[in-house]
Amino acid sequence: MDELVQRGVPTGANLLVEFDPRSLWYETSFTIAARALKSGTRVDYHTFIRAPNEVRNLLSRLGVDVDKLEQDQTLRVVDSYTTQIGLNLSEEPRGSAKIETVAEKSLKLSDWSIGWVKELKEAPAEIDKKRLHIDDNSSVLLQYNDEKVIIDVWRTRNLPHTRARESVFLYALLTEVGSPSFQKQLESISDGIVEFKSEDKEGRIEQYVRVSAMRGRSYDSRWRRLQLLDNGEVKLVG
Repeated sequence: MDELVQRGVPTGANLLVEFDPRSLWYETSFTIAARALKSGTRVDYHTFIRAPNEVRNLLSRLGVDVDKLEQDQTLRVVDSYTTQIGLNLSEEPRGSAKIETVAEKSLKLSDWSIGWVKELKEAPAEIDKKRLHIDDNSSVLLQYNDEKVIIDVWRTRNLPHTRARESVFLYALLTEVGSPSFQKQLESISDGIVEFKSEDKEGRIEQYVRVSAMRGRSYDSRWRRLQLLDNGEVKLVG
């Protein structure tokens, strides 16, 4: 992101990621998380489509000391996956201690909203401030919530919550899943939009990313090519 946005992404920003199903968004999300953790940034990785330990294993593969960083809450794995399949995978032994995953018991945003309102009324603890929050696939929420509810909760709860904690929130929407109106409304309340796509060129799939909007910042809006490395890391190559 530092290569694409001049002066970097501001704290308090909510960024919408729009991705097609063959793109490298998932791999990029882990690359962003790993690099942030290695630089000392606190990260919340919110998983909707993978078990918590799969997230941990993928971050470990990228050189993250997951056990250590979970112990001091630099890394938090937020689990909205296991509640969908009805299995208790949120508490698993890691190393010499037991790590408790932050588990969401419901995917109804009306339940999340109650917690956000309570937190907005209180001064945030230092450990909860200046974090990078990544949703791997927020589109899953469309299976449990009406589009209007998602827009309303994002606008009145999620955005102020992120700003109050001086954090950065990346939430990902699979292209052409919601209605065109839903996508436009999400874009209108987001502080920035990042797009991931894949293209078939001469029988080979090429991967691309671009920043298509970033409020208050100059940015490179060109499509930039991505490359997936053998260890699962993604880098800009063009």
